[in-house]
Amino acid sequence: MILQLLKMRIMIKNLTIVTILICIVTSTSIAKIVENKDLVYDENIHTALLHPPGDQLSPAIIRLNSTDKLQLSFDDMSAESYLFKYKFVHCTEDWQTSDLDVMDYIDGYFEEDITNYEFSLNAIPPYIHYNLIFPTREMQIKLSGNYILKVYVGTPDDENVILTKRFFVVEPLVRIDISIPYYPKNLEFVRKKQQIDLTLFTPDLFSAEPEQRINVTIQQNGRWDNAKENLKPTSIMLNQLDFNYREGIVFEGGNQFRNFDMKSYWYQSMYIKEIISNPDGYDVILHTDYPRANKPYSVIADISGKKLIKARSDQNTNTEGEYAWVEFWLKQPRIKDANIYILGALNDWQLDEKGRLRWDSRVNMYRGRLYLKQGYYDYLFVVVPDGRHRGSVSVIEGDHWETKNQYSVYVYYREKVPAYDRLVGYMNVNSFDVSTE
Repeated sequence: MILQLLKMRIMIKNLTIVTILICIVTSTSIAKIVENKDLVYDENIHTALLHPPGDQLSPAIIRLNSTDKLQLSFDDMSAESYLFKYKFVHCTEDWQTSDLDVMDYIDGYFEEDITNYEFSLNAIPPYIHYNLIFPTREMQIKLSGNYILKVYVGTPDDENVILTKRFFVVEPLVRIDISIPYYPKNLEFVRKKQQIDLTLFTPDLFSAEPEQRINVTIQQNGRWDNAKENLKPTSIMLNQLDFNYREGIVFEGGNQFRNFDMKSYWYQSMYIKEIISNPDGYDVILHTDYPRANKPYSVIADISGKKLIKARSDQNTNTEGEYAWVEFWLKQPRIKDANIYILGALNDWQLDEKGRLRWDSRVNMYRGRLYLKQGYYDYLFVVVPDGRHRGSVSVIEGDHWETKNQYSVYVYYREKVPAYDRLVGYMNVNSFDVSTE
């Protein structure tokens, strides 16, 4: 009897150890992993914006050794305020964390507190609005390149990070010339795709090994899923670098962005079908969207996929702007082996579960929901085949050369000592301004 009891105790002890090990392995496997992207990691954090002060529609880019500033803001739905901190992370041209020490690219403090915050007024649900303007006098940036702004509580360990945002520091040493010809190299793309013809004019500083040390990234609107990265010059002539690829540098022309205006919940603007007020806030149901792939191109004013957070004129947007669940409906036959996503600044250009549309078999339509603050929003529908990470707008939205897309060109130069990618050129241009027939 005693031996049986001893055996049972040993078995229970071993089972306990195994259970603990399983719990440790499981918790480790689902631990939060922070990426160098525009992401929010805390479900209480909403409407994270990064832009020049007072200009939501301009990109998050500053010039090295200038007085340029950027403004970060976000809302926290938590019941109490927190002492959030932030730091900068220098990245390579392809958004990997660089090998530089913090002291190599930061002069002053390596982290600072976010001390500017306000409690919301009469908003349902209530929130706390945080605001930061940087660089500060105590924390200056010394090198150009790609940067991640990391916001966290306590220490910058992954489990404490609430959000990350991309921004750029440029030293404008390269002149960029781009055009979008009506007749691309591949004539199958005529009237559909937009081909980027690119030339760089570089000073003597970059005459050494430009084909190895120069890299170019081209971004369409705010998207990273379809960005053209690691582009190398194909010909070099004195201080001129040409990017003359056989098939060209080609993007889908796409279509003008769809939009809706919910700066006010007092009236239903165009494209809004219904606004429902309830004790937990608002529900905004948009009119059903339809595919545009087989329709003629028509000019619709848009803001290139961006969002403008703004409440009524009698409201303080920061503290009185309210949130709503926005409901999207798409009357589109079901697409096999692929997912459809809402895409735009309204979901930080992420192809993730939040923006994925679900098939509703009751009405044979796709349905999606996003939690958004009062404002004006652009969006498109993109299709992503299973196993892929790049979305296509042409399947649902159509493909038109005339579309007014914004293109951002980033020129990087690989410095050897210390080893890092300098951002030596930047250009943001509307396709309408550079298109040539």
